[in-house]
Amino acid sequence: MEKLILCNSFIQVREHAAAVLAGLMKGGDVDLVEDFRKRAYEQAVAVLKKRKQRGTVSALPIASVHGSILALAACVLSVPYDIPSWLPEHVTLLARFVSEPSPLKSTVTKAVAEFRRTHADTWNVHKDSFTEEQLEVLADTSSSSSYFA
Repeated sequence: MEKLILCNSFIQVREHAAAVLAGLMKGGDVDLVEDFRKRAYEQAVAVLKKRKQRGTVSALPIASVHGSILALAACVLSVPYDIPSWLPEHVTLLARFVSEPSPLKSTVTKAVAEFRRTHADTWNVHKDSFTEEQLEVLADTSSSSSYFA
């Protein structure tokens, strides 16, 4: 069901669905949330692999690619102020889409900026959850990488 909504042809529907999904994940059934997180991650990895094979995301429908990124963003935004063990990989994968065309880039930029905002106060503690490579990927998503210095 969430796949259909996140791949809707209207960008506003996709974006609102992702925001609602992030909220639902905060208090949802733990097993369902974990299953969705894993599927969102695997789907985003598959999109990146297809992009590398073909050299572009244009072979995939933009709504489908955007839906995958929105699903991953919903996962990241579902845990503000905390860093569960799965989050560094998810936010780093999300950040790898920053060089894509709009609306993909703007979705990634907004989600990573929100992640930075919600984790800024405790970043000195949380940054140890990330590897050096992951921190570099996050730093590349914005010119203001001072949170990750």
